[in-house]
Parts: sequence; C-alpha cells; structure tokens
Amino acid sequence: MLEVDKISDFFIEKGDALELLKSIPDSSIDLVIADPPYNSKSYEWDCKDDEWQFKWLEEIKRIMKDNSSLYCFFAPLLMYGVEGWIRKNLILKNILVWFYGGGLCMYYGDDRYRLAWEAIFYATKSGKGMSKNVLFRVGESSFDVFKVNPVLDKVHPSQKPVKLIRNFILASSNEGDIVLDPFFGSGTVGVVSLMLGRRFIGFELYDEYFEIGKDRIMKAKNAGFIDRWMNLE
Repeated sequence: MLEVDKISDFFIEKGDALELLKSIPDSSIDLVIADPPYNSKSYEWDCKDDEWQFKWLEEIKRIMKDNSSLYCFFAPLLMYGVEGWIRKNLILKNILVWFYGGGLCMYYGDDRYRLAWEAIFYATKSGKGMSKNVLFRVGESSFDVFKVNPVLDKVHPSQKPVKLIRNFILASSNEGDIVLDPFFGSGTVGVVSLMLGRRFIGFELYDEYFEIGKDRIMKAKNAGFIDRWMNLE
C-alpha cells in the first residue's frame, strides 16, 4: 500500500491505472484531476468503453477524502455514461466548458458543426470542502466557461494548458495537499501541482509519455521561485 503521508513532493509510477489505484489507501487524496481516454477511436489508448470508465471512477471515489474534488475531462458527444455515473455516485457541482479559442476546433466532417470545446465534470465526494471557496480563490476565473488557448507545441496529443489546470488546483486544494492524476500523459498536472506547492501522485501506462512527463515534473521540482511563476503564466 502506498504511504501517501510520506510523499514529500511527488510519486509517479508507470503502469495500468486500474491496478495502481488499488495501492492508494481509502480517503487519502485531496484533489483528482483526470483526463482519461475518451472512448473514441482516435488513438489506440483512447479506445475504451463506459464499463472501463466506471472501474477507475469507483477507485477514485474510494480514495477521495470526504472534502475532496474531482475534475474529469471528457468529449462532449461521448460523455453521457460518465456523467450518469458521476451524478449517481458523487455530487456533480458543474459541467465546466473549456472553449479552445483562437479559432481552433476539431473537425468531424462536412455534415457536422466544428467542435470547439471539451466538457469537464467538477464533482465532490460530499457537499463539504473547497467547492464553497471557488469564487474567493480564483476570482474572475470562477465562471463555468474557460476560454484558454490549447497547447500548440504539444508533447502529448491531449496535453492540457497550464493556465487551465492552475485554475482547478487553486480553487480546490491547499498547499501541501495531495493531487492525483491517474493518466498523467504530458505531466502537466504534476508540473502545476509542484509549482503551486502541492504534492503529486501520477500514473502513466505508456513508456514514451511516462519519460516525457517525468522529465517535465523533475524540472518543475528543481525550478527556482521566479521560474515557477513565469511558467504558470
């Protein structure tokens, strides 16, 4: 069993999140930010289904503290199974919108409107906790639509912007808290967690992305104060 209390800065491991999550003790995580496979056929690692989603979500519910929060990205046209599970098993506070901005979009054919946003489920395990402090903590970023330009020079196909992740960590955690990303990909959640004085746990299945994420997280750990804040802009 992972000794969460003894993590001084971060703990990352390569492997299947469904198995690795079982090593985390009950009620030990302060904040979860997850960008799971979207049940699409865009990439090999994206080809999952709702039953698979429900398995990792069950583990997330088990390890969340009573006052902890979950932010879960998902594709708008494929999100309804996951939304239903969250509504039934957690307290859904918002369905947030990440609007890409900058004229960027996803193109699915001439017979469809172009997609320029992603859904983010914001949920808590109980009615308590950081949710009541969103307006105080992030000010003008407390609206449910975030217009943040995507990362152009990506090291992972689904890499999320630092600015977007920063809002969620500031709103829903305190310094020293444990932030978990079960599918860390490019490592952005880990990078921002360390830069904001949080501790981080992350899992990644694929060798290439594990090494990329590890390198970025190590650089964040070793960054000086000025570098940290410049990189959060």
